[in-house]
Amino acid sequence: MSKAPVRPAASVENFERLQGDPLFEDLAELIAEVLSYAFDAPAAVEIEQWTISCLPSTNRSADRHRLFTLNIGPMEVLSVECHLVGGQPIEHVMSVFVSSSALESRTGCSIEELAAKHDLLGIRRTALASADGDGTMIDCSLEDSDALEQFAELPVDASTVRPLAEHLVAKGKGPFRQYHNPGFAKYVLERSVDHG
Repeated sequence: MSKAPVRPAASVENFERLQGDPLFEDLAELIAEVLSYAFDAPAAVEIEQWTISCLPSTNRSADRHRLFTLNIGPMEVLSVECHLVGGQPIEHVMSVFVSSSALESRTGCSIEELAAKHDLLGIRRTALASADGDGTMIDCSLEDSDALEQFAELPVDASTVRPLAEHLVAKGKGPFRQYHNPGFAKYVLERSVDHG
């Protein structure tokens, strides 16, 4: 019986292509950071509780493509989309998901108030069913220093990522194993070890 073909998002070729992105090292660090917020030992639960795809076809068009998607359980929790002009990258937009209730508790503000105060970010509750009403998505341009300053003011850390991650893990595995890129995961996990 022949093995199923490797999905492009799980392939060595896509991982090698992603390494050509000017922000590749920053992306690897970002993923390692989010994994450390979500899990005590990310390497021990790879595939079982989280997966990462490389250059998935999600929402791809001539002027934008997704560089990666980090899923915990059945839901994406982190992705970066690259916006292009003439085939050249001009902007990278990060989308990260946190627990709405934890974010509101940490800041003392509603999600709507946070969105108004942080006008350079996209902050909105997600309708994704897996979050059961307790997920908020935060979008931030990685090239916009003012937006990054606003993002740094928010408690996107273990206190807001972990509650959502635990909720998602309890829902069971998502259907993403076939898209999991082991080479990219290994690279990211090596960064996690570096962080101690």
